[in-house]
Amino acid sequence: MANQSKLTPTTASTHNDHLPWRFWRRRLSVLQFWRGHDKQWYFFGQQPDEQVRLLVRRHGWFLVQPALPFVASCIVLFILLWTAAELPAWASLWYLLELATFLAMLGTGGWFAYRDLISWWYETYIITNKRIIYSRGLLEPMRQQTPIEKVQQVGLDIDKVLGLLLGFGTLHVYLAGGQFYIRDVPNPNRVRDALMGVWEAYKASKPKDQPVPIPKDAELTEVLGDLGKLKPVPKLPDADEHRPPVFGADPFIGPRRTFGGFLRIPCNVRYLSGEYTVKYIQRSLYVLWRNLAIPVLLLLVALPLTVAGPEIGFVSKDLQSYWWFGMGLIVTAILVSMALIYMNYVDDVYILTTRRIIDIERYFIFFFEKHDETEYKNIRDVKVKVQSILQRFLDIGDVYIETPGSSPDIVMSNVDQPFILQDEILGIRAHREKEDAVKKENNEKKTLHTWFSTVVAKLEDMATSRGTPNLRTMDLLSAMVCAQEYGLDVVVRGEAVDNPEIPPGHVVYQDPPPGTLMEKNSQIEVVLSKRPSPVSDPIP
Repeated sequence: MANQSKLTPTTASTHNDHLPWRFWRRRLSVLQFWRGHDKQWYFFGQQPDEQVRLLVRRHGWFLVQPALPFVASCIVLFILLWTAAELPAWASLWYLLELATFLAMLGTGGWFAYRDLISWWYETYIITNKRIIYSRGLLEPMRQQTPIEKVQQVGLDIDKVLGLLLGFGTLHVYLAGGQFYIRDVPNPNRVRDALMGVWEAYKASKPKDQPVPIPKDAELTEVLGDLGKLKPVPKLPDADEHRPPVFGADPFIGPRRTFGGFLRIPCNVRYLSGEYTVKYIQRSLYVLWRNLAIPVLLLLVALPLTVAGPEIGFVSKDLQSYWWFGMGLIVTAILVSMALIYMNYVDDVYILTTRRIIDIERYFIFFFEKHDETEYKNIRDVKVKVQSILQRFLDIGDVYIETPGSSPDIVMSNVDQPFILQDEILGIRAHREKEDAVKKENNEKKTLHTWFSTVVAKLEDMATSRGTPNLRTMDLLSAMVCAQEYGLDVVVRGEAVDNPEIPPGHVVYQDPPPGTLMEKNSQIEVVLSKRPSPVSDPIP
């Protein structure tokens, strides 16, 4: 038994599956995980080389509110017991009340344990060196897992006052093609550091891509390089490229544009993996001047009256101070209303991202924020409507983004250059298909370039190491020795005059030529050089 306890959960469960009682004990166990003698966490389904880095549940604060009825019944029972001890004359009444309170305590306690405590206990996040596992439920368990290699970025969000005070928050794990939330966990910085540590370790251990072989022939290398040249992937402009990050060192991915002027209030929108801001769209300045027209007129009337009212006899000297005070309040109210109108105008923004259209509307700086959004794939039609001749003259209009079903329609009211904006929205919607097509073509080119380069380089190596050697200019004995090193034989086919600089008895021609692949014990036919016949002098 001592040796069995040292087995990992996977090997131990496999080792004991042939024992019926141990098999069913493992199947019906209420323990999701446990600590071994090595002080490490283990769980069923753990891989042999998998190690648990961190195990975490939601913060204990989320048990406080569900436990309030049970705590209240306990307090009431304690008060009744104390009161019964102080007033024993009403013993029968106290007995009934104590019995009812005790039953209420059992009921609320049982309901709390069944409904909340067990659910909280079995809702866990397990971070291992290979994956993130989210599991919950006792009688109807559910498990969701995400491989570490899909993690792209981790964001930390503490957006609640209680989270700031009690130290819990939510981690947003950006994945390749999705997202994963680790919600309301205590000490979220520790969880983030553990997850980032596992991710960095995985990146360090990931084998790097092997270099592509380069053929020795320069012309072949140039041709393969031209054929394998990748197309540039079309990329939409990034409107946040030159904006400073808002959320700190490990931010959620989202718009970097802030609201509320110097207050720099961040937006509540969270981007998905691979999403970024393409363009911020503000309503036309025509909207601002239209909304400020009445306050400006009132201010132009109030300021002269404030100064000249006592001078023209409109107000007596006895009420002069009261007049200035009242008119000061009126002027201040007009200025405040103008400031709020301006902030509401500035903080009403439309955002075009690579994935969706977002309509953000803030009311009075920080009191309320509302945003509607729709993805480009849900857009059915984009229409433009100009409401008046003045708007047509100013090139202002409304852009209607229509979507089917339950997706919200978005109306970009009173925006500049609406027809150009319509084309931009349709262009962004079509950009995804172009980008995917170029990426697919580049991947195919990269694969073919690697394949052809490897084949050509291998053929060159084979030609160099196993091809027919170059015997030209060698004497016959040296040519035979060199050919035998390659497992080939030399056969003299004849003699010929080739080059007067080549001594006689040396190879001037061979068949097959150098570099030809041949089987072992094959023959190479050679032609040896000979001295040219002397030309006799003519008889005088």
